[in-house]
Amino acid sequence: MKLTASTPVTIHAARHAMRWFTTMFRHIDGTLFLYIEYTYDAYFGPVMCLRSTDNGRTWTEQEENVPRLIWAHSFADGEYFEIDMDGFLHPREKDTYWYWGAWSFPGDPTRPVRKEFVKVLSPSTGTQTFLEMRTNFLTQPTHPWWRILNTFELGAEKALAEEERLGHPPVPKAFEDESKILIGGIHFTAGFEHDGRLVGIGYGNDRFSTPSNRTSVFCLESRDRGRTWKEVSVVARASTATPEGFNETGAVRLKDGRFYCVLRTGTVFYHTWSRDGGTTWTPPEPMRLIDSDHQPRKAWPVCKVLDDGTLVLAYGRPGKHIIFDPSGTGTQWQGRVDLQALELATQARNGVPPNLRLRGDTDKGIRQWDSGDYLFLAPVGPREMLVGYDVQYYVERAGATPFFGVRMVRVRLED
Repeated sequence: MKLTASTPVTIHAARHAMRWFTTMFRHIDGTLFLYIEYTYDAYFGPVMCLRSTDNGRTWTEQEENVPRLIWAHSFADGEYFEIDMDGFLHPREKDTYWYWGAWSFPGDPTRPVRKEFVKVLSPSTGTQTFLEMRTNFLTQPTHPWWRILNTFELGAEKALAEEERLGHPPVPKAFEDESKILIGGIHFTAGFEHDGRLVGIGYGNDRFSTPSNRTSVFCLESRDRGRTWKEVSVVARASTATPEGFNETGAVRLKDGRFYCVLRTGTVFYHTWSRDGGTTWTPPEPMRLIDSDHQPRKAWPVCKVLDDGTLVLAYGRPGKHIIFDPSGTGTQWQGRVDLQALELATQARNGVPPNLRLRGDTDKGIRQWDSGDYLFLAPVGPREMLVGYDVQYYVERAGATPFFGVRMVRVRLED
């Protein structure tokens, strides 16, 4: 078996605004949703949403339902759940973080989108103040997030009434003391259904780690379709063994029922399994391929299960890669396709000078004129998937004007 990739194509381009960190989800009815951050790489960078109903051949822009989506899930009855990346600690609800969430039926335009607050009980995660966030990341929660803070201060009815009176959310009074706005909780990166519950995998600052407040990965569950969540277990706790602790995680339920996670660490990926529905996990261990010395590493592992149980994993930084495991166990990873090399070959055929081609050295801190190397991966058939990534100042052919955008390839698993 092997993976084969088509020639990359541009599916979205812009002249004067960066495009960052793409994520894609395939709804149960086949609709594809592509989310793209359109500001500089930062917390509270909002996303735009593109939609395709023809397996990625054409795309249309639609209004986003949450400010900065990080994960979405499709239910069997056609409901689509979306959750925002950032949570705010409620000042009067112990260890409870509020997020924007949305529930919709994309296949039925007569049913309105329902936007509500999601509540996540997360006693293990630490917080940062708004002041610390502004100092460390040069960012702040803009008006899409203000309703949460106003609800904390005024209550839901008064906050909404004031918003309707003004025609926009009022500036939260909490901003008068930036040290009192506490941001934290879990950043959800993957999830699936199991035994009547929605399982979510995410990472956050761990108040119990050694050293403290490094990122760990947690397993959570919701029994009301994502409206409320609680911690189930620690998937991987931060320690001095890895530079970043554990954070961005791709997670799936294997064909044999086990849970499987691939974890970012700052160096090579680690992986871990659970046999008891996420209650306990095996000690995380480094991933390896069985057919080469390449070790998968660094950023945003996206893992999916194909219809026959085969696992596929996309990841980047440096470069852009996809691998597969035909055993469906997470122990037989192989067949790496180097999408960075494919891009460079495509640019060379199109006459792009070597100094204007993608560099692939984003570990050196120049991804602002290359690519964030955060890949999306969405199966669109039993053995076919779409894989893509953002590009910055990309030159598609000789003499063309550079653009910011999204490139995509179709990848097939062949015998």
